[in-house]
Amino acid sequence: MADKKKPAQKPSSDALESFLSREQKQKNKKTQPAKKGKLNKKLLIPLLAVAAVAVLVVVLLLVRRTPTVDESALTPEANIISSVSESGEHEVMIPTDDKGNIAQNGVGSLLSYVPAEISRIDVENASGTFSVLSEVPEGGSATYSIEGFEDETLQSGAADEIANDASTVPFKEIIAVHGNPADFGLDHPRATVKIHLRDNSTATVRVGNEAAANAGAYISFGSGDGVFLAADDAVDSFLYSLTDLISKTINEAAEEAGAGFSTLTISGSHFPEPITLVPNTDEAVDAAYRMTAPMETPANAVEAADIAGNIRDLYAEEVVCVNPSEQQLADYGLSKPYASIKAEYDDCTVALDASAPGEDGLVYLYSPDKNIIYTIQLAAVCWAKTSVEALMPEMIVSVKLPAVSEISVSSGSRSYTFSVATSTETQTDDDGNEQELTTVNATYNGKALTEDNFRVFFQNLNGIKNQGATDSKSGSTALKLSLRYSTDRSDDVIEACTLSDDSAHYLMKYNGKVLGAASKKYVDGLVSDAETLSKGGTVGGR
Repeated sequence: MADKKKPAQKPSSDALESFLSREQKQKNKKTQPAKKGKLNKKLLIPLLAVAAVAVLVVVLLLVRRTPTVDESALTPEANIISSVSESGEHEVMIPTDDKGNIAQNGVGSLLSYVPAEISRIDVENASGTFSVLSEVPEGGSATYSIEGFEDETLQSGAADEIANDASTVPFKEIIAVHGNPADFGLDHPRATVKIHLRDNSTATVRVGNEAAANAGAYISFGSGDGVFLAADDAVDSFLYSLTDLISKTINEAAEEAGAGFSTLTISGSHFPEPITLVPNTDEAVDAAYRMTAPMETPANAVEAADIAGNIRDLYAEEVVCVNPSEQQLADYGLSKPYASIKAEYDDCTVALDASAPGEDGLVYLYSPDKNIIYTIQLAAVCWAKTSVEALMPEMIVSVKLPAVSEISVSSGSRSYTFSVATSTETQTDDDGNEQELTTVNATYNGKALTEDNFRVFFQNLNGIKNQGATDSKSGSTALKLSLRYSTDRSDDVIEACTLSDDSAHYLMKYNGKVLGAASKKYVDGLVSDAETLSKGGTVGGR
């Protein structure tokens, strides 16, 4: 019988004194250095850590010096029997043991060819059908095209991926000798691929569902019901759409650097009237391009240059649709395009249609020549958002002095007409460099004017800034500026008209067509300049 525990008794004063004495001795031991020949416990942990690190370094060195083992070499090769039927179709048989189980599972390939031995690959998947054609020139490597799009450039490497996957059809594991196709998505496969080989044999591969845990995809081969597991990257090319294969290059750059269009027309639902631009060949006008419709005027230099640079050498964000139907054109907003451009070049004609821009800044762009719909950034086809107002010139007057023969300025009862004659001669400086010098002879009522003074006056005329459109209604003509030329260009008439609810600007008309608005203060100053010039005074620059 176990002894009963006695109740705890209060320690005696002697016991307490003995306990405190032991505590003090322990504290003293902790503060004393370790004795020689004994291991200090405080040094034990660091030493063990150093030892562990040393061991780890040795292990790492051994690992680095040990040749890497190829894990794939440790994976057994599956036992399958390949054959070709009387019809030329490749088949495989999966041997089984006496219990009906797979005799030897593992990795393998359902075909043993190289891409150059393939002549054609027919692909059918959720995106549609297409056929990859292969040509192997003598002594060269395989080149690919899409049937029906033989002249279309393909995205680099896409067709090669399909051919590479189709030439061997590798698998990771045999899943079933006789599988129910519905259990693996093979009754309605995601892709069916028929491979035509140059030895006149064929092979058919079907891609079913994705396996669990991203293990791969189920595939079947030939007419058999065997099921295999393939790595995703071994069959993902079979899921490509035709749009994944077609190049994103919409059109090519001009054959010669700097070659421009001879004429271009922009139209569409965004434009009340078609806009026509041509390169400026009028030596009297200081502009790179002219707008000839819906009005005749020099074109805004920046806007016109942007448009000219957004017609050739276009590259899409993506290829959306190949051979679109009428319904697809309507679905993408292209049956009645928001904007269309047609530009004539020496080497080709470019015609493109654009949809209205989306909130993401993209437009659908249709090439009737290629019969392909793309997406592209609106900024890359700025002609789709231009306007007559945007193409109005930066300056109301943009003429070259050597082409002018007469300038008339009239406002109310004040009217001034200046006759102009210029001559140009070539001079050679001391270094042998040639330069052209233009001399201006301007007169008012037969009286010669100072050349420098007249040049400042003419510079001020060319300095009338176009400040854009205005909604105000115009009234009477406050100033009329007439320009006559020594070339075959017809006279230009610029009018400044008052505005009903805008006292700071004039409405500016160019040969009867509204160009925009200009500063009233600046335009009124031109009348004062003309009066000063006519009296032989000094005209100040603006």
